[in-house]
Parts: sequence; structure tokens; C-alpha cells
Amino acid sequence: MLFSQSKADDIVGTWYSPVKEGNVQIFKNGKNYSGKLTYLKHSTDHEGEPLLDVNNPDKEKRKMPLVGILLLKDITFDDKKNNWKGKLYDYDGNKGNTYDSYLTITKNGSLNIKGFWGFSFFGLNPGLTLDKVDME
Repeated sequence: MLFSQSKADDIVGTWYSPVKEGNVQIFKNGKNYSGKLTYLKHSTDHEGEPLLDVNNPDKEKRKMPLVGILLLKDITFDDKKNNWKGKLYDYDGNKGNTYDSYLTITKNGSLNIKGFWGFSFFGLNPGLTLDKVDME
């Protein structure tokens, strides 16, 4: 039996963060993958206005709502390591930095994203774990 989908495409789909209470949709973008914030439980302020990307280093992007921003970009799959590597935008950090990141699918099917500076052992945290959302 032939499969049209490669192992690299296992990352494609909508993933939910119980910690951040939001969804990230990961999609194929040419040969790479990207991830967009598509849902955030607390996406508006106390006046009902959308929360904005106020920490973005690009002043023009600070006017954009958080829902819809690109959180993951330039994601590529490494067959030998069975993981993905790319860039992670930390929208809720106080500087809105972009970090290198590793993405892996755990044994239970969750997606773990770990951002880091330079070397992966300088990780920001143990990683953010997302669960796949069944969209059917």
C-alpha cells in the first residue's frame, strides 16, 4: 500500500494548548510548515476589543490581533532525528522574540514544542505540549 502523505506531514492539523487555551493550525507551506494561532479562549480585553500583538518587535505588527498571527515558521522535518526544527514566535513574552525550536510528536500523540537560544540545551522551558484536535 502506498501512502501519499509523508511522515513529515504528521505535524499538519490543528493542535490545542490546555495551558494557553488556544489552537494552532499547522499547515504545509511549500516544502516547509508553518503554524498560525487560530483560536484563543481569552482573545479580547475587558472592553471586548481583540488582544493585540503588543510585544512584536515590528511596530506595525503591534496593531494586529493575536488570533491570526504566525507562531511557527520555516519548520522542516529531519528524517534521521524524526523531529521538526524551525522558528517559534513567543507572542506572550515581554519582548516578542523569535527562537529556534524543536517539535516532536510524543508517544501518546501530543506535539511538544521547545524553543531555545543557540544550543537546544539552553531551552526556554521543558516545552509546550499540544494535543491534536479532531476536526471531523
